[in-house]
Amino acid sequence: SRRTQGIDLVAGGRNKRTKRTAPKSDDVYLKLLVKLYRFLVRRTKSQFNAVILKRLFMSKTNRPPLSMRRLVRFMEGKVSLSPGAIFFSIFGLDESM
Repeated sequence: SRRTQGIDLVAGGRNKRTKRTAPKSDDVYLKLLVKLYRFLVRRTKSQFNAVILKRLFMSKTNRPPLSMRRLVRFMEGKVSLSPGAIFFSIFGLDESM
């Protein structure tokens, strides 16, 4: 029988499910935020904190933007942190803002 070459998975091989576990940036303030959100993810079972931690690890080009409309709708009367950019659109906002 003829043998075909393949990926040696025992030696490491190809891993399609890799993700960052730390930011590549050397920014001190970013590292402090990561330390804070690692603690919050570990101590609270909040999915919001896990998403923020995941987005803090992302590169600048892969960080998804957040609209001002969505921020106003979901964070009414709360303090919020957004690791990505926030874009402002006048459509759908009240004049009370």
